[in-house]
Amino acid sequence: MKKKVFVLYGGKSGEHDVSIASALNVLNALNKTYYDVFAIYMTREGKWTEPWKVGDTPISETDMRKTTTTSYTESLRTFLASGLDEQSIVFPVMHGTYGEDGKMQGLLDMLHIPYVGNGVAASAIAMDKVMSKELLNTHAIPQATFVAFTHAEYEEDESHCLQKAQDIVGVPCYVKPANMGSSIGISRCATKNELAQAILEAFRYDEKVLIEKEIVGKEVLIALTGNQNIRCSVSGEWQRDVSFFDYEDKYMDTNLTPIIPAQISDDTYSKLCAYAKTAFRALGCAGLLRADFFVTEDNDIYLNEVNTMPGFTAHSMFPLLVQKTEDCTYGELLDQLIMLGFARHDRNHRIQYTKEVTS
Repeated sequence: MKKKVFVLYGGKSGEHDVSIASALNVLNALNKTYYDVFAIYMTREGKWTEPWKVGDTPISETDMRKTTTTSYTESLRTFLASGLDEQSIVFPVMHGTYGEDGKMQGLLDMLHIPYVGNGVAASAIAMDKVMSKELLNTHAIPQATFVAFTHAEYEEDESHCLQKAQDIVGVPCYVKPANMGSSIGISRCATKNELAQAILEAFRYDEKVLIEKEIVGKEVLIALTGNQNIRCSVSGEWQRDVSFFDYEDKYMDTNLTPIIPAQISDDTYSKLCAYAKTAFRALGCAGLLRADFFVTEDNDIYLNEVNTMPGFTAHSMFPLLVQKTEDCTYGELLDQLIMLGFARHDRNHRIQYTKEVTS
């Protein structure tokens, strides 16, 4: 009997369009001989739409956007009535808030439905750049110097926050929303006069901001797959003419050229893998992770960020790295991730949640 795979995409997130681009590739690549494939779109407002079956005929992006006039509660009933059970699996191809931050994972756990990728804690912590950096600092993973504060703290004493950022981090620096990906809301500040405006821009997307010292070096990416047994991919980097990739660079520029493996030494690669695996274990990851590092001219290494649901677009680095390492197709990569999702669910299902009472 075929397994049912439900691909969730869209969502109430600044990365809504990236999710659609990723899901389009996933839906077209899933082997319809092995799976009955269903797509479920969540609108920008966070409402579920009716699931629809995806056949062998390739779909396009125009097929992906659906509408609904139902209430939030009714739309959730639509999702719950979509035929999901423990014999099916959800592939939450959702980036950013309401998909990659643990909310969706918590819902699926409560429903006892298997899903691809990381659980609640790993997703939530990794999504929050401040929390993840504070955690990974305790595991001796080198990272850029940073400070963080909430919107309330900034409103209470703006001058103190600005002075703290200048004293600890200085310029040039990057100002980022704590819970946002795809470079959305991120600003580079070359002078201290640019800092206040950059902070306000970041606060448009989150209640907490991160201010981080600029690291001059190449960005090198590592893909990790597995549950207990973690596999590191070869390294990769993008051929680049700019120091910072914004949203358009990452997702609208189809001329980006990947360099796989990255132009680094064997020793540097070994260190990157060791740090990436440490991060995977520290966060409690499962299924997949992408770890992004900076490597300076002196071969100093700094972890930039981790992504618990990296991009799956036509030119995303995560699938390219795994395909190169495993010598597999995009579809075979999806098969691996689905098997890992079922394995994680089965393992968690064996956990005892009540104490046995003996007479």
